[in-house]
This record gives sequence, structure tokens and C-alpha cells, in this order.
Amino acid sequence: MFNSDKPLFSRPVLAAIMLLCTLSIWLLNLIATNNTLPTPTIERWTTTSGIPVIWLKQEEWENTDKVELRFSFHSATTNTALIQTTLAMLMSDSLPLSTASINQRLAPLAASANSYYDHESQTICLTLSNETRYLLPTLSLVTNWLSNPDFKRRTFDNWQSQRTQNPPIQHELENVLFFDKNNKQISSNSVPVSLEQVIDYYQRLKSSATAIYIIGELPTEAKNTLQAALNKISQEYQIATSPNESIYSEPLSTIIKQNEGTLWQTRSAIALMPVTDIKEWISLQIWGADLVATLNKQTHIDFVQLALTLSPQHPWAWWSIQYGNSVASPDATTNRPADQMIYPKSLAFSEQVPSANNKKMFQTLLDSFKSQLEQQTLSPTWWSQIATQVTHENGALNLEKFANGYQEAVDSFTVEEYQAALTRLLRPSSYQEIQVYQ
Repeated sequence: MFNSDKPLFSRPVLAAIMLLCTLSIWLLNLIATNNTLPTPTIERWTTTSGIPVIWLKQEEWENTDKVELRFSFHSATTNTALIQTTLAMLMSDSLPLSTASINQRLAPLAASANSYYDHESQTICLTLSNETRYLLPTLSLVTNWLSNPDFKRRTFDNWQSQRTQNPPIQHELENVLFFDKNNKQISSNSVPVSLEQVIDYYQRLKSSATAIYIIGELPTEAKNTLQAALNKISQEYQIATSPNESIYSEPLSTIIKQNEGTLWQTRSAIALMPVTDIKEWISLQIWGADLVATLNKQTHIDFVQLALTLSPQHPWAWWSIQYGNSVASPDATTNRPADQMIYPKSLAFSEQVPSANNKKMFQTLLDSFKSQLEQQTLSPTWWSQIATQVTHENGALNLEKFANGYQEAVDSFTVEEYQAALTRLLRPSSYQEIQVYQ
């Protein structure tokens, strides 16, 4: 008969069971997938004119009213000054019979507008409220604005007179890297832009649409309202076909020196291969963080600025280094040991990237990236940037693939995959550098 006074297990056996349970829990936690990243859902439809509409949402936004709306275009041109001017004019007082900017008109409606562009892609960005009392008047205003903007002569003249004679660093490096094969001191961006060109280019945008993205929560009534408005706004839109202009990257590395005296700034650019999967995107994020941190560690550098332009066919990266007063030239003799000097061009070579050769450094950067990602993925604005500046509707990596696969890609990413991705993506032979002295 069973004796209830006798323990079921002896003390050694019980201790062994407790140890095994502890180890099992530890092992399960070790191998379990990190579920801290949200899993979005995506719904698709097309406007009456045939433009794809992609709506991304997630549970975390169910009680929020912020909606990001993006009109994405692919109108490639070597004249980035024309893109800049057109979008600047659009964001100014381009409403018919109005002297107020579009944002002055949108502000009382809890909405705002801005734009993004590179040499291949252009985006008109709107932030809206999904509450009916705000959404209806906002969409009425936006429909009137985008369907037939009024590019006014006086506004154009003011914009031209206020524009600095020195182009933005982005434009300057684009000219050197992509556009100017015969004479690096002359570019299409130095030719004045006319109002007629601006009006014509906006029409080109309408015939170069790629998709419309909605990021955020939409109650049923708000969705129906927005759907009807998008049909009106895009009624003259056409799907982008072939690029308007051919773009080629420079095949040979070049260093250009401007002015004389002490080295003040170095501006670098490198062409990249198109990003085809999520792990390649992760690789560029870690490479960029490594580049900035590595250069900032040098005492003769004040700060470093980096930008990644992940356009569909001709992506590229550029970084600007601001020097202190202790360096006269990147080739000058200094008190620093030669093996501690890191030159801007070295980080364009995958085999010289510190994190590609140091597993501990790689893991530290990856952990930091994961931590940032946990916060970023809760933001509709971040997802809007992924939709329009990282993924591409007709490319190898679109928004659905990213949303469905980014969790697994982050969890399984290895240093070996990082090394392989950098080897494929970085094109050091295209490296261009502008040294500015003063």
C-alpha cells in the first residue's frame, strides 16, 4: 500500500530534477525567437487609375489617430536641382488663390506635409489624423492641392533669389559620382531652373507613380473616405515605366581638392549594389554605425555625418568629415602612429571595415541595432521611410517581404552573412572624395 508519509523522490533525485528544469528553461530562453518586434499586417488595393495602394498596420496602433500617407514616384533625372525646386515650390504657397504655405493651411487640421527625393525616387509625404472631423477637410484640401497646384511666378523668383550658390553636399556628390563624366566642375545643377521646367517636371511625376502607402490605423469609415480621395487625387497618375534619364556611376576612384590652406572638410561618396534582401539592409546599418564610430574616435575629427540613399537601381552612400584645427592634410605627418590613422576611403573596402574583422565589435553593434529597432518599429513614420526609401514596389525587396521577414532576419543574422553582404554591396572602385581646404 502507498505510504503517504514517505517522500515521492529522494533529495538527490529532487535536486537533479530541479537542476534539469532550470537548465531546460534557460535553454528554451536561449533558442527562443525574439518576439519583441511587432508583426505588421498589409492590405492592398488599386486606385481607379491602376496605382497600387499598400496599407500597413499593427496592433500597437489600434488606439492611435496618426496616419502617414506617402505618394511614391520614380522619375529619374540628373538634374537634382530641378527635383529640389519642384518639391520646394509644391510645399510653399502652391494652393490656388492662396498666399499661405500648404503647412500653414494643414496645421489647424492636425496635419502636415513634407517631401523626400533622390536622383531616382521622389515622395510626397503627408501626416494625417484619422478622426472624421479632421480627415474630411484635410482630404478635401489635399485633393485640391495635389490635383492642380499653382506654381506662382513671385514664389519661384523668391526661391531662386534665396537659394545659395553652393549646392547641397548631396547634389555635389551626386554630380561627381553619377552625372558628370567629362568635367567634374560643371553639372546640370549649375544651370538655372525655369518655372516652366518646374511645371513640366510635376507633370512627369504624375506619369511616374509607383505606389501609394498608408501607414497607421484606419477605422472602416476613415478607410472608405481615404480610398475615395485617393481615387480623385491619382486620377491622372500613370505607373512608372522606364526611367526618364539614364544614370551611370563613376567606374574610377577620384580625389578632388577645393581651395588651399588647412583641410577643413572631406566629403566622400561610394556607389552601392541594389539591396536585394533584409540582411543586406541590416549589413548597411551596421556598416554605417561602424563607419561613424570609427572615424569619430580619431582626435583630429570633430564629427562625421553619414547618409544612405537606397534608391532602386543606383543606391549610394555619402559621408562628410569635419576636421579640427590639428590636421593640415590627410597625407600630412602627424604625431599619431601610422597604424592608427584611418582614412575615409579605407571604410569603402569590406576587408578593412573593423566590425567585419572583429566578432565582438560586430555583436556589440548588432545588439545596439536590435535595441534601436525595438523602438523604431513602433513608429508609423519609421515604417513610412522603410516603405519609400528602403523597399521598392517593383524591386527584389518590397514592403511585404520586409514586414514578413525582418524579425527572422534580425534574429538569425551572423557575422559571416555580414561579411558576405559588404563584399557584394560596397563598390570601392567608384569611391569619390572632395577635400575642402580653407
